[in-house]
Amino acid sequence: MHVLVAGGTGFIGRHVAAELEERGHRVTVLSRRSPAPLRGDAVVNLVGIKREDGDQTFERVHVDFLRSLLASGIRRIVHVSVVCARPDSSSPYHDTKWRAEEILRASGLDWTILRPGVVWGRGDDLVTHLVKMVRASAVFPVVGWGTSLLQPVDVRDVAEAVAAALERPAAIGRTYDLVGPERLALRDVVRRVTDACSLPLWILPTPVWVQRLAITAVPLASPAQLRMLVDGLVGDPDPARRELGIEPRPFTRDAVAELAGPIEPPASARLVSHRLQADDLRTRRGAFAAALVFALPALVMIELLMSIPNLWHRMAVNHLLLVPAALLAVPVGWRALLRPRFAHIAVGLCAAAILTAGTWAVLALAPSLAAATAPLRAWAGLLSLPATIALLVFIVAGEEIVWRGAIGLPLAARLGPWAGSAFAAIAFAAAHLPLRMPVLVLAALGAGFFWSLLAVKTRTLVVPFVCHLAWDAALLWGPVVSR
Repeated sequence: MHVLVAGGTGFIGRHVAAELEERGHRVTVLSRRSPAPLRGDAVVNLVGIKREDGDQTFERVHVDFLRSLLASGIRRIVHVSVVCARPDSSSPYHDTKWRAEEILRASGLDWTILRPGVVWGRGDDLVTHLVKMVRASAVFPVVGWGTSLLQPVDVRDVAEAVAAALERPAAIGRTYDLVGPERLALRDVVRRVTDACSLPLWILPTPVWVQRLAITAVPLASPAQLRMLVDGLVGDPDPARRELGIEPRPFTRDAVAELAGPIEPPASARLVSHRLQADDLRTRRGAFAAALVFALPALVMIELLMSIPNLWHRMAVNHLLLVPAALLAVPVGWRALLRPRFAHIAVGLCAAAILTAGTWAVLALAPSLAAATAPLRAWAGLLSLPATIALLVFIVAGEEIVWRGAIGLPLAARLGPWAGSAFAAIAFAAAHLPLRMPVLVLAALGAGFFWSLLAVKTRTLVVPFVCHLAWDAALLWGPVVSR
């Protein structure tokens, strides 16, 4: 057949078009603005929206566009609706979906209505968005108590059902639910995604009114999607199984894991390339929630201590408070991270040489930055040399424990090495804002990112500690850089 696919560029539409072509049909993809009359043996209507935008209203897209298809002269139509379609004056989405079905049933044409539930598969919204949220946070605010029921259906099953409906005359005048074989609570759907990503997650029950406020402020979902999650999306898969030959695929951990893919970036940009490095980082994912909770006091502590006039004393007190808290509150395997080896010292010194050379090169090319570092050098004279060295060693060790160990490594384990290291560096730079020295904030951002990468790559805090200490010493007591 020559099949016209309206909405063929969308997520489901691409799979439907591919399935039809694989079965030998000729496919023409239509848009919502395709002119009438249309020429073809049949039309598949997949056009729909979940959020109104300007003139793209539910009425216009769900109802008026269907009427234009019915007037095109094509007698055979497979209409893809939604399993939750119903008369509902409080929900234009549900109501217009139902009215479109009723218009089609009364049309006198050869129609089949397919009513999928929440659809998952390659290129979907469900798994893709859940994976992003799970990887970005250890807390997931589930709608209500997360008890609403879903039957996730594989997009391949939907595509096969469309093709089967077109090819089987017995499907004319029939309505079929397209849903998965298992009814799952929303929280269980989320849990399967977290299991597939091998990431711990705290599912937080959230009142529906809070969710409504959230999507108003940050429109990651639409009110229609929220309503569907509240009400649930379930149906009866047996008629489609018997009459269309659709055996729905289960929503399993392995299937989701295949869609989710690895956390690490592509091989060309992969920081963690060795199995031991990947395994080591994976063990620290469970500390992500504790790291987030710990980060806030770490950020505000230095502001609270600004009343201490001597900079060295202020930083020492800061880390006297934060380091024990980090060691106790954030379980990242401190013994292994803090165990020194000669190789770690050597690598740290080499990294310090690279970082120092790069810093001096930047200062030589930017005289204004070099001049702004003068107050840093003045810090070396605030205390006696032995006291300054002792406090420098203690403060650098504290910063590595707090910012690389307690915060950087859990972020890298959860968000990926590059993204996690970047966010840790931003937090480290933010902690320097109370000092009111832009050049120091900039230095903390760049050097903090470098030290976080070192911690991830070498699986120890000794390397970034040695690099950090040597770099600080070079800035405090090294030669003055001028252009």
